[in-house]
Amino acid sequence: MKNKIAYIAFALATLSTACSDLLDKEPLTQLSTETFWKTEQDAQTALTATYSAHRTSVFGSARGAGGIAFDIESLSDNAIITSSFVGFQGIMQGGINPSTGGAINQFWSDCYNGIAKCNYFLDNIDQVKGILTETNYNKYKGEALFNRCYFYNELVQLYGAVPLVLTSQDMNSDYMNTPRTSKAEVVEQLLQDIDIAIAGLPNAAYTDGHAVRGSAIMLKVRILMNNQRYSEAAETAWSLIGDPQNPFRLHTNYPGIFFNEQKNNPEIMFSVIYAAPDDYHQLDQYVSSRMSVFPTPQLRDAYEVKDPNTGEKDPRLKMTIFQIGDPWVNNTKTGTFSNDGRVSEGAIPFTNMAFKKWIDPNLRTANSSNLSDQDIVKMRYADLLLLYAEAMFESGQGTDERALKALNDVRARPGVEMPAKTELTQENIRNERRVELAYEGIRYNDLIRWGIAEQVIPTIQYHQNGSKRKFDGYLWPIPQSQMDIMQGVWQNNEPWQ
Repeated sequence: MKNKIAYIAFALATLSTACSDLLDKEPLTQLSTETFWKTEQDAQTALTATYSAHRTSVFGSARGAGGIAFDIESLSDNAIITSSFVGFQGIMQGGINPSTGGAINQFWSDCYNGIAKCNYFLDNIDQVKGILTETNYNKYKGEALFNRCYFYNELVQLYGAVPLVLTSQDMNSDYMNTPRTSKAEVVEQLLQDIDIAIAGLPNAAYTDGHAVRGSAIMLKVRILMNNQRYSEAAETAWSLIGDPQNPFRLHTNYPGIFFNEQKNNPEIMFSVIYAAPDDYHQLDQYVSSRMSVFPTPQLRDAYEVKDPNTGEKDPRLKMTIFQIGDPWVNNTKTGTFSNDGRVSEGAIPFTNMAFKKWIDPNLRTANSSNLSDQDIVKMRYADLLLLYAEAMFESGQGTDERALKALNDVRARPGVEMPAKTELTQENIRNERRVELAYEGIRYNDLIRWGIAEQVIPTIQYHQNGSKRKFDGYLWPIPQSQMDIMQGVWQNNEPWQ
C-alpha cells in the first residue's frame, strides 16, 4: 500500500457558526498542552493535519464528494462541465454574485481551514523544539509554511485582498475588525515564508505526500509568475533546474504520470496521494463513465501537426482526449468511442470528445463501487520547465539557449517527440503550456495571470444549443456569508460592492 497523508480527526475547538465561518478557525485549541505537544509524534500528527485541506473536491478529491480538482479547467477554454458538483457549471456559464455558493464558497473555506491548521502547528512547534533534531525541526516547519503559502496563493489569485492571519484564532480574537490585506502585502509575506521553507526542506525526490525543497521552489515560481515578477521567477526556477543535485526529471511515459506510474515518479513534485481500498475517490466514474467534464474543440485544435506529410498530430492529443473511433473499453459492440454500443453511464458529449488523461483505460462502466485512487498531481517538473521558459522570455531573456532548451525538452519527451522549436515566442510558450498541462487545473489561472481571460472565455460554447459563456471578472466575489459577518469592515470586489 502507498505511503499517504491520511486525514487525522482531532477534537477541534467548538466555535459559533458566525465565528467559524469567518476564517474556518479550527486551531485545535481544545487539545490540552498538558497531554499534547510532548513528543515528536505529536508534532508529526499536527503536521499531517496541515495537509488535510488538499483532500477536498476543489484541491484533490474526496470519497463520495463528487468532482475533481481539475474541474476548474471548465472555467477556461479547455473544458466544459455538465455536473452540478461544486457549482462550477454555474460559474462557467457566468453571472455569478456573492451568493452563488459552490466553489466560490468552498475555495475560501478550504483555504482558511488549511491555514488555520498551519497556524496552529506553527504556533506550537517550538514546544517540542528541544526534542527534535535541527533538521527535522526545520523540515516540519518548512512543510507547514509550504502549505500555508499554497493556500494563500490560491486565495489572492481568486479573491485579491484577503485577511492575512498568521496566528491561531479563537473566540477572544478580534475577528470582527480583521481587515482585508492587499494582495501585494500578502505576496511579500508568502515570499518570506516560502524562502524559509526552501531552506528547511530536504533537496530530495518527492515520494510520500510531504513537500520537499523542489515543491517549495515550484510554489515560489508560481507566486512570482502570478505577480509578473519574471526575472525573479526565472532565477528561482533555475536554482533547481540548473542544480547538479536536482532530483527531478521528465518521466519517460506521459500517460504514466496520471495513472499507473505515479509511485516514486521523478516528474511529480507535489500531489494528493490516495490508496484504495481505505482511501479512494470516484474519478473514473465521474470523468470516464459519466463524462461530466469533457474537452472543448478549441483544446483539440491547439495540438500541432507533428508530420505535415501524414497529418499526424501531437501524440499528446490521443493521450489526453478520446475522439470518435478511438479504442474504448466502454463500448461492447464496436470497441470504439461511439454511442452505438456504449455501456458507459453517460452519453458521449456534444463535442464528441471525452478526457482520457487520468483514467484507468481498462475499467469498464466505472461506478461508485469501483475504487479509483489515482494521485491528484498538483505540481510536476514539466510545468516548472515551461514556467522557466516563459519567465525568461517575459524578462527579455528569451534568446538564452537554456530557456529554449527547457521548452524543447518537454516536447522531446519519449513517446511525444515533437519537432524542436527554433525560437521562443509568447504564442508557442502559451500553447505548449496548454497542451502539455491540459486538464490539470492550471489553464484558468494561466488565462487570468496573462490578462486575456476577458478575450478568450466569452468565445467558448458550453451547450449544444450554441450558448456561450460570460466572463464575470478577474476576481471572484467574497462569499456573502463572510460579507454579512464583516459589514462595515470589508467592501466586496467590483462589481459586487
